[in-house]
Amino acid sequence: MNHKVLETRQRDVSYSVIHGLFKNRDRLFQQGRADDRLCQNQACKRSDMVESAEHIFCLCYRVRTAWLWLRAKVTELLSDQGPAPAVSNTELIMLMYPKCRREAEAAFLLCTFMELVDKEVTGKQKELLVGTVRGVLRAKVEQISSRAAPEIHFPLGWL
Repeated sequence: MNHKVLETRQRDVSYSVIHGLFKNRDRLFQQGRADDRLCQNQACKRSDMVESAEHIFCLCYRVRTAWLWLRAKVTELLSDQGPAPAVSNTELIMLMYPKCRREAEAAFLLCTFMELVDKEVTGKQKELLVGTVRGVLRAKVEQISSRAAPEIHFPLGWL
């Protein structure tokens, strides 16, 4: 989380996920502050999906497609020194992946995604589309690349 490319809000969200502080119904149920631990999205509720941090960021019907796209991009970055490592969704959102040359880029993608999920899906109950994720990532990359010494580099058209 010590990457200079991360904004304060991105650091805050990832810190709360890594330390088990991110608000979710599973955690609230354990504390006696929720009636059940199920996700409130109707599609998830019908499937009895427990709302954990992994569910919110990776498995919920509201983020699933965007997560699969992002996961493929992060896996591509992590495979810069050979075959892609086998990492779970939880390991990725907790930033527990093997070190690589593109670590700053991987952290940037994951933390930007988590910030976006927190804002749009958790906060506004919206579905997160791949196009939205790509647009936000492009805008943030452009903003970072305008700095005197940009810290991350993506191939043209990669996002």
